[in-house]
Amino acid sequence: MNLQRKAKLEALFEKWFDNDDENLGPAMCTSTYIRTKKTDVNQKIFFIAEDSFRRCIQVSEWHARQCSHNLCTNRLIQKGHVVKTNLKCGNQETPHVFSWSSSPYLPTKEYLINSIKTMWFRIGMLNEEKRTSVFNKHQQHIQEEYNECIDTALLEEIASYEDLDSIYIMSDARHGWRKNAKDTSVVAIGEKTHKVLKCEHVTKAHDIVSQRHEKVGTVRIYQYMRNKDVRVGVHCHDRNLSINKYTREETETLNQNDTWHCVKAMKTAMKKISSGPQYSKGKTWSFQLSDKVEPVATHVHWCIRNCNQQKEMLNIVDHYKNIHTVCSESSRCRKDTNYEPSRIVISDPVAEKLLVNAILGSNIYKYANDYTLGRDTFYVESFNNVIKHLSK
Repeated sequence: MNLQRKAKLEALFEKWFDNDDENLGPAMCTSTYIRTKKTDVNQKIFFIAEDSFRRCIQVSEWHARQCSHNLCTNRLIQKGHVVKTNLKCGNQETPHVFSWSSSPYLPTKEYLINSIKTMWFRIGMLNEEKRTSVFNKHQQHIQEEYNECIDTALLEEIASYEDLDSIYIMSDARHGWRKNAKDTSVVAIGEKTHKVLKCEHVTKAHDIVSQRHEKVGTVRIYQYMRNKDVRVGVHCHDRNLSINKYTREETETLNQNDTWHCVKAMKTAMKKISSGPQYSKGKTWSFQLSDKVEPVATHVHWCIRNCNQQKEMLNIVDHYKNIHTVCSESSRCRKDTNYEPSRIVISDPVAEKLLVNAILGSNIYKYANDYTLGRDTFYVESFNNVIKHLSK
């Protein structure tokens, strides 16, 4: 009797487990995130075309409908920047085999990717003599195209102003690398058209000191403008002190510095006085300033664009002390009779002193004349970011 009960229980358990297996949902998808290990750094790296990628997906989907076995790749055969392989399933009787490459073919039976990449990669593989020969061969045509482009851009920039008396520019330097750069590209972009008006390449053959490259390039740009009989009315850059001095003393241009960099420095100073180790709390930082890093930065931006910077920047302290007598008439703290501060009200003298010192020590306060127009160098910074992938 016990043996019969045992056999029945085993049969029930077996049936129950079988049903559970049948009712399981779809398997979890494999994560697309792959973390590389040190042992994997020597794996093959290749290019893949969009059409070849789609074809691989189509083949995998078709095979999944026809066969229950998984596809596996044989060894990868590298052909230039393309790989070729066979996809084979694990069916021992009638295995499916597909030939796949990461690039489609051209009518000449060459790989599309290899034909596109050959020109660029061959230049990198040429020795110095042959590379110089290739560049010299095309130098004249490239220079002519460049001159035509910047001449057209300059005319378009001039035509964008009603008085046709002067133009406004922004400039920035892109160094070959961070320290002791071998060369520097100084770019000037028009404020209205956002097109490149002039690009100067400065190397150590022109000046052995890398830190002076930006000024050398800027002086050349001004000389180019004089030769074209174009006056620069406003020049904005990211606060290079030598350029500040040059524009003030040797040109009639109104010098302006980029507001983003000065506000970024202000935020850095605010972070130092709004947080820190516990032992220095109430000395070098205060908790009452912990929620005011971004608000102060916003307040500084507003001061630059709307009012007397120095006066209104000192009003930041009174505003966060909940004193609004000097705040703008248009601000909510003046118009709303039921206004309540959303930030911690400053009541600690240490917090007030730290905030005042941060404001007084900022470039935007000490050199307010360099930020009166609220200009930035966003477009020239973006231009440098676009070309940073090119060889340095």
